[in-house]
Amino acid sequence: HSTAGFSVPHSLKMDGRARAVAAQGNMKDYQAPIVFASKGEHSATLIFLHGWNSQGSGRGLELPQKLNLPWLKVVAPQAPTYRLADGFEVQSWVEVSPISLSMSVMLSLPQQAMTLIDSVRRMVQKGAPLSPDSLISDIGLVGPYRRLQGDSNDRRHNVGHFQDLVEEEIKLGIDPSRIFIAGYSQGGCTALSACASMAYKLGGCISLCSWFPQSLSEREKRALRGMPALLCHGTADTYVPFELGARAHESCTDLGMQASFREYNGLGHEISDQVTRDMRRFLLEHCPRQTPPNG
Repeated sequence: HSTAGFSVPHSLKMDGRARAVAAQGNMKDYQAPIVFASKGEHSATLIFLHGWNSQGSGRGLELPQKLNLPWLKVVAPQAPTYRLADGFEVQSWVEVSPISLSMSVMLSLPQQAMTLIDSVRRMVQKGAPLSPDSLISDIGLVGPYRRLQGDSNDRRHNVGHFQDLVEEEIKLGIDPSRIFIAGYSQGGCTALSACASMAYKLGGCISLCSWFPQSLSEREKRALRGMPALLCHGTADTYVPFELGARAHESCTDLGMQASFREYNGLGHEISDQVTRDMRRFLLEHCPRQTPPNG
């Protein structure tokens, strides 16, 4: 059973030492990640970023079993927790302002974006001089997509945290080309942003039910060139419109990424079994089982 990325939260108890990072005078607390060790000889690592307060499959906790790649270790970092104006606590990869946001506001914004896109479609059908393709990127930044994307400060602190995780894998003997970052919803956008900002050229990126990060620098855009990427999106997604996923694929291709796009007819804002099968194929292609030197 899958739960959409904007679900009302429940408390998630977790052991582990919190890692604090200063952010504009506040403290960002990154809890210790949930780690799924490889079942066989460890030769590749997938870092999976959950969505904005997502539960269920959006946390990636089912991935190790469904991907069934014995050489793959899965690391699931945990975003900092913020308290909204109405008292709800949410996990987000970007800083959330309790003054301007409440859970009810956040839950209503995706539908507002969908309504705006539908309005533009109808205007075009009536012959109005508008192009949905030219407006999708702006529409996509309405409400949650602008607020859930963060700014350069969020990106810097997140990348610092993710890079620590990558360096831990490198110390274990994993080549950066066999380390991948994946993410769902807000985590997908964050994953693309992280891959663009890393000090290492990673093996690839997987973005699920998400959108393309805005305001990447020219250096960050160059860093993505040639990187394999898999983008997956359902046509019935009412939280992050399908058009944003398709647009993200175009942006990745325009930057020279080896990007493939998977469209799932009738799928909502969730990670289905077909999505995980496509993820498995992507990982098999780009980080297959390594043959031992004596094998």
